[in-house]
Parts: sequence; C-alpha cells; structure tokens
Amino acid sequence: MTETPSTSTPASSSQAAAPAQVVGSAADRSAEHRRASMSTRPRDMIISMAVIVGIVLVLLLLVPRPNQIPTRDINVASAALGAQPSVGFTPVQPDVPQGWTPRAAGLETGTTNNIATWQLTYTTPSGTYAGVQQAQNVTEAWESRQVTDGKETGTETIGGVEWVVRSRTDRGTISLVHRGDDDITTIVTGTAAELEMDQFATAVATALK
Repeated sequence: MTETPSTSTPASSSQAAAPAQVVGSAADRSAEHRRASMSTRPRDMIISMAVIVGIVLVLLLLVPRPNQIPTRDINVASAALGAQPSVGFTPVQPDVPQGWTPRAAGLETGTTNNIATWQLTYTTPSGTYAGVQQAQNVTEAWESRQVTDGKETGTETIGGVEWVVRSRTDRGTISLVHRGDDDITTIVTGTAAELEMDQFATAVATALK
C-alpha cells in the first residue's frame, strides 16, 4: 500500500515532457520554412526580371523606328522674303552645291545692339557647320560678337570679293567679314574645313554681286 505514491511520479514526468517535444518540432518546422522562403526569393526576383526584360525587348522589336532623325524642310527663299522688311535690304541667298543642307534661316532680332540680322546656316557635305550673318549699319560690338571676338589678321579675295579675316583658330572657327559700300556687312563663319569655307564664301560673294 505504501508503494502507490512512488509509481505515480514517473507517469507525471513523462506526460509533462511530451508538450516540450511537440513545441520543439513546430519550431524546427518554422525555421525550415523561413530558410526555404529566403532561398526562393532571389530566384523569384531573377525570374521576374527576366520576364520584364523579355517584354521590353518584344516591345522594342514591335515599335517601328525611322532610319534617321527627320530634318525640317527649310525654304530659304521664303525666309529671306519674310526677313527683308525688317533688315531693310534683300538678304543674301547663296547658290550652294548639292550636299549642303540648310539648317536654319530667318530674322534674328535679339543680337548685340538689337540689330536686325539675316542669319542662314548650313550643314556642309562633311557634316560640319557654315553660315552667313548679314545686317546694315552695324556696330563694332555686333561684328565682334558674330566672329566670337576674332582679331583681324589680314584680308583675302574670294569669289571676287575682299574679305577681312577674323578667324578664331583656337576654337576651330573661320570667319570672313565683307564690309560693303552700301553699309551692309556680310559675315561668313563656321567650323568647316578651309576648302568648304572658301566654297561657301565664293557662293556668298557671287550672290552679293
């Protein structure tokens, strides 16, 4: 009869230990789930990025693209006619060879001393720039601005017209100034090579005659 209390103690110990074993198994499963979830995140991100890149590539292939950037169709004669009342003379329109593309033509009013100026620029066959600025009763400040403050280094006769050379070789710019007897100043300037600039100045000189 005295042995009954001793047999009940082990039973109580085994029942108390069981919940601890269950709790431990749940914790292990939770940790394993977290590890699996973390390992799949980078993979899912890579898959998502691949899908997005694929969609973008498909869209780029489907959207039509022009072979080159379209350029404006500039009518030099029309622009000169519109500028004439403001400048007070007939703006020069050089007859340039094939391959010279007009890129801008029109009246400039926001120049130095607010002198109304006819401005015409071209892209040369070599892809550089050449242009002409023309105005009447100009100031020294206006002329210097057009030639980027180039100093006078002499004169040249091109196309039967005398030009004052005011180039900025340190900036790769050639500038030729013709001061007409009619108080109209015509400036040929650009970054084209000397051969193209002489060709352009000849065309301008022919138009001035």
